Amino acid sequence: MFMEDLAAILSECSACFAETEEYRILKTYRMRDSRLSFDERLAITRCVESVFAPFFDRLTADVPNLKDSDLLFCALSIQHLETVAIAECLSLTQEAIRVRKFRMREKLPSKWFDLLYPELKRSGNADVTLQAMSEPEPEIPLPHQSTKNAKVMKQKMSFGKAVATCFSKYFTLNGRARRSEYWYFYLFTVIISLSFYLLKAVFEVSAYPVLQDSTVEIFRITLKSLDWIINIGLSIPIFTCAVRRLHDMDDNGWLAILLELFPWLLSCVGLIIMNKNGGSIVSMDDLPTMTPNAAVGILAPWLLFLFFLIGITIVKIVLFSHPGTSGPNSYGPDPICEIPENKEK
Repeated sequence: MFMEDLAAILSECSACFAETEEYRILKTYRMRDSRLSFDERLAITRCVESVFAPFFDRLTADVPNLKDSDLLFCALSIQHLETVAIAECLSLTQEAIRVRKFRMREKLPSKWFDLLYPELKRSGNADVTLQAMSEPEPEIPLPHQSTKNAKVMKQKMSFGKAVATCFSKYFTLNGRARRSEYWYFYLFTVIISLSFYLLKAVFEVSAYPVLQDSTVEIFRITLKSLDWIINIGLSIPIFTCAVRRLHDMDDNGWLAILLELFPWLLSCVGLIIMNKNGGSIVSMDDLPTMTPNAAVGILAPWLLFLFFLIGITIVKIVLFSHPGTSGPNSYGPDPICEIPENKEK
Protein backbone atom coordinates (compact mmCIF):
# COMPACT_ATOMS: atom_id res chain seq x y z
CA MET A 1 0.00 0.00 0.00
CA PHE A 2 2.88 2.36 0.82
CA MET A 3 4.53 1.83 -2.55
CA GLU A 4 1.22 2.22 -4.35
CA ASP A 5 0.77 5.66 -2.77
CA LEU A 6 4.30 6.64 -3.75
CA ALA A 7 3.74 5.43 -7.31
CA ALA A 8 0.53 7.46 -7.52
CA ILE A 9 2.25 10.62 -6.24
CA LEU A 10 5.16 10.09 -8.61
CA SER A 11 2.84 9.53 -11.56
CA GLU A 12 0.85 12.67 -10.76
CA CYS A 13 3.99 14.80 -10.43
CA SER A 14 5.38 13.37 -13.66
CA ALA A 15 2.16 14.15 -15.52
CA CYS A 16 2.17 17.74 -14.23
CA PHE A 17 5.77 18.26 -15.30
CA ALA A 18 5.01 16.89 -18.77
CA GLU A 19 2.62 19.83 -19.27
CA THR A 20 5.27 22.49 -18.58
CA GLU A 21 7.38 24.53 -21.01
CA GLU A 22 10.52 23.29 -19.25
CA TYR A 23 9.65 19.70 -20.17
CA ARG A 24 9.12 20.73 -23.80
CA ILE A 25 12.59 22.32 -23.84
CA LEU A 26 14.20 19.09 -22.66
CA LYS A 27 12.06 16.91 -24.91
CA THR A 28 13.11 18.84 -28.03
CA TYR A 29 16.72 19.44 -26.99
CA ARG A 30 18.24 17.32 -29.77
CA MET A 31 16.63 19.63 -32.34
CA ARG A 32 18.53 22.65 -30.99
CA ASP A 33 21.81 24.00 -32.35
CA SER A 34 23.01 25.36 -29.02
CA ARG A 35 23.36 24.33 -25.41
CA LEU A 36 20.87 25.22 -22.70
CA SER A 37 21.47 28.66 -21.24
CA PHE A 38 21.99 29.20 -17.53
CA ASP A 39 18.53 30.73 -17.22
CA GLU A 40 16.96 27.70 -18.89
CA ARG A 41 18.77 25.31 -16.55
CA LEU A 42 17.71 27.39 -13.56
CA ALA A 43 14.09 27.48 -14.76
CA ILE A 44 14.06 23.70 -15.25
CA THR A 45 15.54 23.12 -11.78
CA ARG A 46 12.99 25.39 -10.10
CA CYS A 47 10.13 23.83 -12.04
CA VAL A 48 11.19 20.31 -11.03
CA GLU A 49 11.57 21.37 -7.39
CA SER A 50 8.09 22.87 -7.43
CA VAL A 51 6.26 20.11 -9.30
CA PHE A 52 7.94 17.19 -7.55
CA ALA A 53 7.89 18.77 -4.07
CA PRO A 54 5.37 16.22 -2.62
CA PHE A 55 7.43 13.31 -3.88
CA PHE A 56 10.74 14.85 -2.77
CA ASP A 57 9.33 15.34 0.73
CA ARG A 58 8.54 11.64 1.02
CA LEU A 59 11.85 10.62 -0.51
CA THR A 60 14.07 12.86 1.65
CA ALA A 61 12.17 11.84 4.78
CA ASP A 62 13.13 8.22 4.10
CA VAL A 63 16.57 8.91 2.53
CA PRO A 64 17.88 12.15 4.12
CA ASN A 65 21.41 11.88 2.69
CA LEU A 66 20.34 12.69 -0.88
CA LYS A 67 21.63 15.92 -2.40
CA ASP A 68 19.60 18.36 -4.49
CA SER A 69 21.37 17.13 -7.62
CA ASP A 70 20.33 13.56 -6.77
CA LEU A 71 16.69 14.61 -6.46
CA LEU A 72 16.84 16.47 -9.76
CA PHE A 73 18.44 13.45 -11.42
CA CYS A 74 15.73 11.13 -10.07
CA ALA A 75 12.95 13.39 -11.31
CA LEU A 76 14.43 13.72 -14.81
CA SER A 77 15.19 10.01 -15.06
CA ILE A 78 11.52 9.00 -14.92
CA GLN A 79 10.39 11.46 -17.62
CA HIS A 80 11.43 9.26 -20.57
CA LEU A 81 13.86 11.94 -21.73
CA GLU A 82 16.87 11.25 -23.89
CA THR A 83 20.11 10.79 -22.01
CA VAL A 84 21.68 13.72 -23.87
CA ALA A 85 18.94 16.07 -22.58
CA ILE A 86 19.41 14.94 -18.97
CA ALA A 87 23.18 15.24 -19.37
CA GLU A 88 22.87 18.78 -20.72
CA CYS A 89 20.57 19.85 -17.89
CA LEU A 90 23.04 18.53 -15.30
CA SER A 91 26.15 19.66 -17.26
CA LEU A 92 27.46 16.08 -17.46
CA THR A 93 28.39 13.70 -20.24
CA GLN A 94 26.06 10.93 -21.32
CA GLU A 95 28.45 8.36 -19.88
CA ALA A 96 28.40 10.17 -16.54
CA ILE A 97 24.60 9.92 -16.52
CA ARG A 98 24.83 6.15 -16.87
CA VAL A 99 27.41 6.05 -14.10
CA ARG A 100 25.17 8.07 -11.81
CA LYS A 101 22.44 5.46 -12.10
CA PHE A 102 24.83 2.95 -10.53
CA ARG A 103 25.58 5.47 -7.81
CA MET A 104 21.89 5.88 -7.08
CA ARG A 105 21.65 2.13 -6.65
CA GLU A 106 23.97 2.50 -3.65
CA LYS A 107 22.21 5.54 -2.22
CA LEU A 108 18.59 4.41 -2.56
CA PRO A 109 16.90 1.59 -0.66
CA SER A 110 15.60 -1.25 -2.76
CA LYS A 111 11.97 -0.09 -2.80
CA TRP A 112 12.87 3.40 -3.98
CA PHE A 113 15.33 2.22 -6.62
CA ASP A 114 12.83 -0.26 -8.06
CA LEU A 115 10.21 2.50 -8.19
CA LEU A 116 12.45 5.00 -9.97
CA TYR A 117 14.49 2.64 -12.16
CA PRO A 118 12.35 -0.45 -12.84
CA GLU A 119 14.33 -1.15 -16.01
CA LEU A 120 17.52 -1.77 -14.04
CA LYS A 121 17.98 -5.01 -12.15
CA ARG A 122 19.75 -4.66 -8.85
CA SER A 123 22.96 -6.63 -8.85
CA GLY A 124 24.99 -7.84 -5.94
CA ASN A 125 28.23 -7.34 -7.86
CA ALA A 126 30.04 -4.67 -5.85
CA ASP A 127 32.90 -4.48 -8.35
CA VAL A 128 30.65 -2.98 -11.00
CA THR A 129 29.46 -0.30 -8.60
CA LEU A 130 32.93 0.56 -7.38
CA GLN A 131 34.23 0.78 -10.90
CA ALA A 132 31.34 3.02 -11.90
CA MET A 133 31.80 5.35 -8.92
CA SER A 134 35.44 5.87 -9.82
CA GLU A 135 34.54 7.34 -13.21
CA PRO A 136 34.99 11.14 -13.52
CA GLU A 137 32.14 13.46 -14.45
CA PRO A 138 33.49 15.83 -17.13
CA GLU A 139 31.27 18.57 -18.53
CA ILE A 140 29.27 17.78 -21.62
CA PRO A 141 30.77 19.38 -24.76
CA LEU A 142 28.95 21.78 -27.05
CA PRO A 143 26.68 20.16 -29.65
CA HIS A 144 28.50 18.88 -32.73
CA GLN A 145 31.84 19.31 -30.92
CA SER A 146 34.15 16.33 -30.79
CA THR A 147 35.68 15.57 -27.41
CA LYS A 148 38.71 14.03 -29.08
CA ASN A 149 41.81 16.18 -29.35
CA ALA A 150 39.99 18.93 -27.39
CA LYS A 151 42.12 21.49 -25.62
CA VAL A 152 40.71 23.89 -23.03
CA MET A 153 42.13 27.32 -22.23
CA LYS A 154 41.00 30.17 -19.98
CA GLN A 155 39.66 33.28 -21.67
CA LYS A 156 41.71 36.34 -20.69
CA MET A 157 40.45 39.90 -20.31
CA SER A 158 42.67 42.77 -21.37
CA PHE A 159 42.52 46.40 -20.25
CA GLY A 160 40.75 47.51 -23.42
CA LYS A 161 38.26 44.65 -23.32
CA ALA A 162 37.44 45.38 -19.67
CA VAL A 163 36.73 49.04 -20.49
CA ALA A 164 34.63 48.10 -23.52
CA THR A 165 32.70 45.51 -21.49
CA CYS A 166 31.85 47.97 -18.71
CA PHE A 167 30.66 50.61 -21.16
CA SER A 168 28.63 48.04 -23.11
CA LYS A 169 27.00 47.02 -19.79
CA TYR A 170 26.57 50.64 -18.69
CA PHE A 171 23.25 50.08 -16.88
CA THR A 172 23.46 46.28 -16.52
CA LEU A 173 23.13 45.02 -12.95
CA ASN A 174 22.53 41.36 -13.81
CA GLY A 175 25.27 38.83 -14.29
CA ARG A 176 28.81 38.62 -12.95
CA ALA A 177 32.10 40.46 -13.44
CA ARG A 178 35.53 38.95 -12.90
CA ARG A 179 38.29 40.69 -10.96
CA SER A 180 40.19 41.90 -14.02
CA GLU A 181 37.05 43.53 -15.43
CA TYR A 182 36.45 45.59 -12.28
CA TRP A 183 40.03 46.57 -11.49
CA TYR A 184 40.96 47.41 -15.10
CA PHE A 185 37.95 49.68 -15.38
CA TYR A 186 38.68 51.20 -11.94
CA LEU A 187 42.18 51.98 -13.22
CA PHE A 188 40.64 53.55 -16.31
CA THR A 189 38.44 55.86 -14.17
CA VAL A 190 41.49 56.92 -12.10
CA ILE A 191 43.49 57.70 -15.27
CA ILE A 192 40.65 59.75 -16.77
CA SER A 193 40.04 61.67 -13.53
CA LEU A 194 43.71 62.46 -12.94
CA SER A 195 44.19 63.49 -16.57
CA PHE A 196 41.25 65.86 -16.40
CA TYR A 197 42.41 67.48 -13.15
CA LEU A 198 45.93 67.82 -14.53
CA LEU A 199 44.70 69.54 -17.69
CA LYS A 200 42.43 71.71 -15.59
CA ALA A 201 45.34 72.80 -13.38
CA VAL A 202 47.56 73.53 -16.39
CA PHE A 203 44.82 75.56 -18.02
CA GLU A 204 44.17 77.56 -14.87
CA VAL A 205 47.86 78.41 -14.48
CA SER A 206 48.60 79.22 -18.12
CA ALA A 207 45.34 80.50 -19.58
CA TYR A 208 43.56 82.37 -16.81
CA PRO A 209 46.13 85.24 -16.53
CA VAL A 210 45.73 86.19 -20.19
CA LEU A 211 41.93 85.95 -20.34
CA GLN A 212 39.41 88.64 -19.54
CA ASP A 213 37.37 88.38 -16.34
CA SER A 214 34.15 87.50 -18.15
CA THR A 215 35.86 84.81 -20.20
CA VAL A 216 37.53 83.35 -17.11
CA GLU A 217 34.17 82.94 -15.41
CA ILE A 218 32.75 81.17 -18.47
CA PHE A 219 35.70 78.77 -18.55
CA ARG A 220 35.36 78.09 -14.83
CA ILE A 221 31.70 77.20 -15.22
CA THR A 222 32.55 75.01 -18.23
CA LEU A 223 35.28 73.15 -16.35
CA LYS A 224 33.02 72.59 -13.34
CA SER A 225 30.30 71.25 -15.65
CA LEU A 226 32.78 68.90 -17.31
CA ASP A 227 33.96 67.78 -13.88
CA TRP A 228 30.42 66.81 -12.89
CA ILE A 229 29.73 65.14 -16.23
CA ILE A 230 32.91 63.02 -16.02
CA ASN A 231 32.27 62.06 -12.39
CA ILE A 232 28.67 61.04 -13.03
CA GLY A 233 29.49 59.40 -16.36
CA LEU A 234 32.16 57.18 -14.80
CA SER A 235 30.34 56.54 -11.52
CA ILE A 236 27.42 54.74 -13.18
CA PRO A 237 29.45 51.99 -14.95
CA ILE A 238 31.80 51.52 -11.98
CA PHE A 239 28.75 51.08 -9.74
CA THR A 240 27.09 48.52 -12.03
CA CYS A 241 30.41 46.71 -12.41
CA ALA A 242 30.76 46.61 -8.62
CA VAL A 243 27.30 45.01 -8.38
CA ARG A 244 28.34 42.34 -10.90
CA ARG A 245 31.65 41.84 -9.05
CA LEU A 246 29.70 41.12 -5.85
CA HIS A 247 27.49 38.73 -7.81
CA ASP A 248 30.62 36.92 -8.98
CA MET A 249 31.38 36.13 -5.33
CA ASP A 250 27.72 35.12 -4.82
CA ASP A 251 27.14 38.17 -2.61
CA ASN A 252 24.20 40.57 -2.62
CA GLY A 253 24.68 43.45 -5.03
CA TRP A 254 23.01 45.93 -2.65
CA LEU A 255 26.32 46.10 -0.78
CA ALA A 256 27.63 48.19 -3.70
CA ILE A 257 25.46 51.10 -2.53
CA LEU A 258 27.56 51.35 0.63
CA LEU A 259 30.86 50.71 -1.15
CA GLU A 260 30.42 52.85 -4.27
CA LEU A 261 27.35 55.08 -4.29
CA PHE A 262 27.27 56.35 -0.69
CA PRO A 263 30.90 57.65 -0.65
CA TRP A 264 30.31 59.31 -4.02
CA LEU A 265 27.22 61.10 -2.68
CA LEU A 266 29.16 62.26 0.38
CA SER A 267 31.92 63.55 -1.90
CA CYS A 268 29.36 65.50 -3.94
CA VAL A 269 27.94 67.07 -0.78
CA GLY A 270 31.47 68.00 0.31
CA LEU A 271 32.21 69.62 -3.05
CA ILE A 272 29.01 71.64 -2.90
CA ILE A 273 29.86 72.89 0.60
CA MET A 274 33.40 73.78 -0.46
CA ASN A 275 32.19 75.63 -3.56
CA LYS A 276 29.81 77.69 -1.46
CA ASN A 277 32.71 78.52 0.86
CA GLY A 278 35.02 79.72 -1.90
CA GLY A 279 36.65 76.37 -2.57
CA SER A 280 37.93 75.66 0.94
CA ILE A 281 36.59 74.23 4.16
CA VAL A 282 37.06 77.51 6.00
CA SER A 283 38.29 80.91 4.92
CA MET A 284 41.98 81.48 5.61
CA ASP A 285 41.20 85.00 6.93
CA ASP A 286 39.05 83.52 9.68
CA LEU A 287 41.64 81.06 11.01
CA PRO A 288 43.57 83.52 13.26
CA THR A 289 40.35 84.66 14.92
CA MET A 290 38.91 81.17 15.53
CA THR A 291 39.12 79.41 18.87
CA PRO A 292 40.52 75.84 19.01
CA ASN A 293 37.07 74.45 19.87
CA ALA A 294 35.53 76.21 16.86
CA ALA A 295 38.27 74.92 14.56
CA VAL A 296 37.82 71.37 15.88
CA GLY A 297 34.07 71.65 15.41
CA ILE A 298 34.53 72.61 11.75
CA LEU A 299 37.31 70.13 10.96
CA ALA A 300 35.95 67.11 12.86
CA PRO A 301 33.21 66.19 10.31
CA TRP A 302 35.72 66.40 7.47
CA LEU A 303 38.22 64.21 9.33
CA LEU A 304 35.50 61.66 10.05
CA PHE A 305 34.53 61.74 6.39
CA LEU A 306 38.18 61.21 5.40
CA PHE A 307 38.55 58.21 7.75
CA PHE A 308 35.29 56.81 6.40
CA LEU A 309 36.56 57.02 2.81
CA ILE A 310 39.85 55.37 3.78
CA GLY A 311 38.01 52.56 5.56
CA ILE A 312 35.65 52.01 2.61
CA THR A 313 38.61 51.94 0.23
CA ILE A 314 40.38 49.28 2.31
CA VAL A 315 37.21 47.18 2.45
CA LYS A 316 36.78 47.47 -1.33
CA ILE A 317 40.36 46.43 -2.03
CA VAL A 318 40.08 43.38 0.23
CA LEU A 319 36.58 42.36 -0.87
CA PHE A 320 36.88 42.92 -4.61
CA SER A 321 40.24 41.13 -4.73
CA HIS A 322 38.63 37.84 -3.73
CA PRO A 323 38.16 35.34 -6.57
CA GLY A 324 34.63 34.61 -7.72
CA THR A 325 32.84 31.33 -7.23
CA SER A 326 33.97 28.58 -9.58
CA GLY A 327 31.29 27.62 -12.06
CA PRO A 328 27.70 28.91 -12.16
CA ASN A 329 26.14 30.46 -9.08
CA SER A 330 22.76 32.02 -8.30
CA TYR A 331 23.61 35.13 -10.35
CA GLY A 332 24.74 33.53 -13.59
CA PRO A 333 27.45 31.49 -15.32
CA ASP A 334 31.13 31.83 -14.55
CA PRO A 335 32.52 34.92 -16.38
CA ILE A 336 35.91 33.17 -16.70
CA CYS A 337 35.07 31.19 -19.80
CA GLU A 338 36.74 28.01 -20.89
CA ILE A 339 37.39 28.08 -24.62
CA PRO A 340 37.55 24.64 -26.28
CA GLU A 341 39.87 24.37 -29.22
CA ASN A 342 39.60 21.48 -31.64
CA LYS A 343 42.80 20.61 -33.40
CA GLU A 344 42.68 17.71 -35.79
CA LYS A 345 45.82 15.67 -35.84
